[in-house]
Amino acid sequence: MNRSMKIIIAIVSLSLISTASIAATNKVVSFSTAKKKMYSKVFDNTGKTLYCGCNWSTRKTDLNSCGLQSFFPKKQRKRALRTEAEHIIPASWMLKVNNKTRQCATDSKAVKDSARKYCQKHDLDYKQAHNDLVNLYPAVGQVNADRSNKPFVDVAKNKVKTYGKCDIEIGSRGIVPPSNKKGDIARVAFYMTKTYGVTYSKRQLELFKQWNKQDPISAQERAHNERVIQVQGFGLQQ
Repeated sequence: MNRSMKIIIAIVSLSLISTASIAATNKVVSFSTAKKKMYSKVFDNTGKTLYCGCNWSTRKTDLNSCGLQSFFPKKQRKRALRTEAEHIIPASWMLKVNNKTRQCATDSKAVKDSARKYCQKHDLDYKQAHNDLVNLYPAVGQVNADRSNKPFVDVAKNKVKTYGKCDIEIGSRGIVPPSNKKGDIARVAFYMTKTYGVTYSKRQLELFKQWNKQDPISAQERAHNERVIQVQGFGLQQ
């Protein structure tokens, strides 16, 4: 092979690598765009919220549909009526990869910025993990706020909050989701580990394994996963 041919091959190779990198980068959307895609394309702007099964449409929750119309105090009602994008695996859990803190999370302290916001700007992998539609589901706004980044548990303890007919409990140190969502949650958790290196405590991981067995994948869950893949081009394949 002459020198000219080697140069041409090298240029083509670099071009292919560059194109692949651009394609990968283009897949990473903002959180705002991810939410719009979740609401309008994955759920067609209507459906039921993750934990309480409340009807929602165009980002507004019908609390009457799930028996929560009189549950929330006045100061929480505005957010309760709002449908929000819930991260099943909290954004804060993604700040570590294989138990190692992301550099962006460390750097955020120096500039006194939120690690979550800073990492979305400076770490492409974190941004993709944060905005991956596999991990985003519509939820009652106030329930999303109450859950925050609490881990999943089998039994809620200390300052336990119940939600009327909604089959969840949130304590000071954990959330107990509905039984028919436990397997869905576990499989999302496994996906986040495989795709982004998110790790869990031994107790949390064992619980996910247990839930995966107790609540096998349903046709509804499978159809949802297929819609996510259609919308963003990748996702949880089962």
